[in-house]
Amino acid sequence: MKFNYKITDAGWARCELESSNQQFSFEASCISDALKEFLEAILRLNPDIDSEFYEDETECSWHQEPGLIEWEFNISDIKSTEENLFFTVKQYEDDSRKHRPFINMKFSCNYDKFVASIVTSLEALLTEFGLVGYSEMWDGADFPIAYYLKLKQYTINKSVYPTITETTDDSLKTTTSLDYELNLIVKNLNI
Repeated sequence: MKFNYKITDAGWARCELESSNQQFSFEASCISDALKEFLEAILRLNPDIDSEFYEDETECSWHQEPGLIEWEFNISDIKSTEENLFFTVKQYEDDSRKHRPFINMKFSCNYDKFVASIVTSLEALLTEFGLVGYSEMWDGADFPIAYYLKLKQYTINKSVYPTITETTDDSLKTTTSLDYELNLIVKNLNI
């Protein structure tokens, strides 16, 4: 399963999913912060990334003006090298959900491979627009850099992102830094 997210115009993006020999495309408008919500749903599926907010089922929605896309994710054994991520994409004519979805597709793939494809797409997006350019193209919303870094850390190292922790003397200690983050941004995926 390949994931590609592109900004196609100011306030508009297209997500392309490629599965085996089929390709699907979904539009999103800046009415919602589509990419951020999508990445958050993907992150919450992995206890290795954030055990505090882990869920084995997540969802997010993308507005299309007037349509709506709903993503529903379900994860089984996260450590499996087989298909362990199952998701449904539903597309509605409008955001009222009064009518049945006119697209209702189910997908399955390996979580790690899907996340690697997401990270590759995010890197292409950053390369093309940068952080400021992304914000300008997405109606002032910031590029979800923290989510991108957490996913990239997981893709490269299969480990949780270094975080801020409380020490025994109640002070805060960080195991990350701007240098760490900048090095992670420029690090090649090698996948």
